[in-house]
Amino acid sequence: MGTKDRECSLLLIPIFQIFYLFPSLYCHEIYNITSSQALSQGQSLVSSSQNFELGFFSPNNSANQYVGMWYKGISPRTVVWVANRENPITIADSAAATLMIGSNGNLELVNGNDKSVMWSTNIRVRSNSSIAVLSDNGNLVLNDGISGETLWQSFYHSGDTFMPGATLGYNLKTGDNYVLTSWKSDSDPAPGNFTFGISKQSPPEAFVWINGLTPYWRSGPWDKSKFIGIPEMDTSYQSSLSLQQDLDKGTTILYFNMYNNSVVPRVFVSSQGVLTTLLGDKTSSNWENNWEAPRSRCEFYGACGPFGVCKAYDSPICKCLKGFVPKSYQEWRNGNWTGGCERRTELLCEKSNNSEASQGGKQDGFYKMSTLKLPDFYEFVPVDDANGCYTWCLNNCSCAAYAYVNGIGCLVWSESLIDILEFPSGGEDLFLRLAQAELGENDACF
Repeated sequence: MGTKDRECSLLLIPIFQIFYLFPSLYCHEIYNITSSQALSQGQSLVSSSQNFELGFFSPNNSANQYVGMWYKGISPRTVVWVANRENPITIADSAAATLMIGSNGNLELVNGNDKSVMWSTNIRVRSNSSIAVLSDNGNLVLNDGISGETLWQSFYHSGDTFMPGATLGYNLKTGDNYVLTSWKSDSDPAPGNFTFGISKQSPPEAFVWINGLTPYWRSGPWDKSKFIGIPEMDTSYQSSLSLQQDLDKGTTILYFNMYNNSVVPRVFVSSQGVLTTLLGDKTSSNWENNWEAPRSRCEFYGACGPFGVCKAYDSPICKCLKGFVPKSYQEWRNGNWTGGCERRTELLCEKSNNSEASQGGKQDGFYKMSTLKLPDFYEFVPVDDANGCYTWCLNNCSCAAYAYVNGIGCLVWSESLIDILEFPSGGEDLFLRLAQAELGENDACF
């Protein structure tokens, strides 16, 4: 494709006078980058339907410049992907910087002064006939100019924003991990402290991690249509999300496909670790906050520690599960609940050398808790129904709790139960293993 001039004006001066007075001043859009056509200052690469735009920008008037992508026609400008986020161009060196097809066929950002490469797609390419285009779904794609083969695409190299159609997940066989990484700050797109991705559990769940390791927020497991720890995930969310697992390929990928001509979404992780969904309206050219997490203290991972449950609408927000007591009463009185709780009465099945167990003491039972965000560190057990799940847990003393979830099946827990929330409504049932002495007449579930 060729180029299409964008309308440019300066106050009321006729356009021909501007070019006469300032011959170097121009402004136009291009639709591809080739070995003979680079992207320079004052230009933008746009998608064919004018949905997205890519060009040079400085976040919040910083002293650095980047090549980034944003939704076209929505204000304020919201950058959704940055090429050189770890290697900015200084304003002093930016005048002659270009995004171009290098002699090796890669898409390269070249410094204007010393012609050093500031960023590159950095792949093996057969020739320099490559063509870079921006698709209408916001995917920057490098194609082989002869065969048309896709050589590289930004959807496999996300920044802080989960684009509709992009890839979020992992490949166990190749070791590839596709995550979102926050900006350091609103004026610095360098990788920050928070990442958002999919856990290597079965079934998977979504996490925000601190420095890629420490859990900060958790969605609850995927039930084939939604993440069950997010009560707000109604049918509108379910239709836009899909999680696909291919055991042969070793892939688990979450796809997000919510997009139409009038309303566009932005899902991103902020520099403060808040996972946010914004909806942009092209007719009014603005963004509306649709959903975010974590929103309350209860939504921070493990707020009440092991064997604690958090209720955002109670005071204090944390309490121990039935049959458990605080590990440190002093800490709990001071509002520090992260140490959690411990079992008050030993389970009969744990008294293997105790005469009470050998003489047939009262069997342990299960206490039903409802409207919960189920705890982390679950294990999937392939059984036929809820009764089979109960039997499996009862016959394994290490099983501290179980749940039978529609769309998933049997989940069991053998470690500490952590990150439990009690919702006002919705949620799931959890059956907690307790000694018979902790169960009242109406509590036991057999």
